Amino acid sequence: MGFLDLFFVALMPVLKVLLITGLGLFLALDRIDLLGTNARHYMNNLVFYLFSPALVVSQLGETITFQSLRTLWFMPVNILLTFIIGSILAWILIKITKTPPHLQGLVTGCCSAGNLGNLLLIIVPAVCMESNSPFGDSTICSINGTTYASLSMAVGAIYIWTYVYIIMRIYADKSAEDTGTNQSISDSESYNALLSRKNSGPSGCSKEDELPLTISEEKLTIMEKIFQSANKFTAKINLKMVFAPATIAAIFGFIIGIVSPIRNLMIGDSAPLRVIDSSASLLGEATIPCMTLIVGSNLLRGLRKVRS
Repeated sequence: MGFLDLFFVALMPVLKVLLITGLGLFLALDRIDLLGTNARHYMNNLVFYLFSPALVVSQLGETITFQSLRTLWFMPVNILLTFIIGSILAWILIKITKTPPHLQGLVTGCCSAGNLGNLLLIIVPAVCMESNSPFGDSTICSINGTTYASLSMAVGAIYIWTYVYIIMRIYADKSAEDTGTNQSISDSESYNALLSRKNSGPSGCSKEDELPLTISEEKLTIMEKIFQSANKFTAKINLKMVFAPATIAAIFGFIIGIVSPIRNLMIGDSAPLRVIDSSASLLGEATIPCMTLIVGSNLLRGLRKVRS
């Protein structure tokens, strides 16, 4: 396959995405108003809560088996490495550019998770459906590619709302602490000084220093510190967003694909409950066009800000 053939194979899917994106932008215009603010809100909820989970559970249920699961161990590891490398590059960028404290968390989050999102679900099937695609049979390529993209989206959602969210919360807390006035610091220091004088005995030593902690009390304080650290860590995790609909759908997709009795009931032409899988697959097919239309309609808001 020559250079021009590869160029057109790579160009056609991008043109398809751009055409549908342009259509979404056109439908969002005030004169048309088919994808206005309210319509985008409702369609976005449909994609997030219905279409995307249906696509994930149908694709994973049809392609994932216990044997193939052992070959997918690299995906969570690779995605985690991507996040870690992005965080390191963000830290270097912050040091070089001397980013303001209130923007450091945003820069770190964008560098860590900026290259992972829903765009793979749009591009990968479009590339696979090209007749001259170098990835073999279009049907097999589309099924496997959509499965990998769905799995990466589900794993990425977990990392975003655990790893990236915690890092951004740490930077936000640090920025809030740095914005405290010097007066509050001096007030706290003077208060601690008065409190230490009040608790000091005739010899000038604190009353608490006269009674050393026993071994059991030291262990208790260590355990309290551990529990406090664990509570702070769990408090920084938004479990509602970690277990997003796509993540829950990925879990159900793994269960359906791995557990043979459930798979035999739902997957296959002779399965008794194949109508459930067919219905989920039919709903999932609406994910990519709706998502692309939403991307195009959201561009109108950015264009208006540029003009103003």
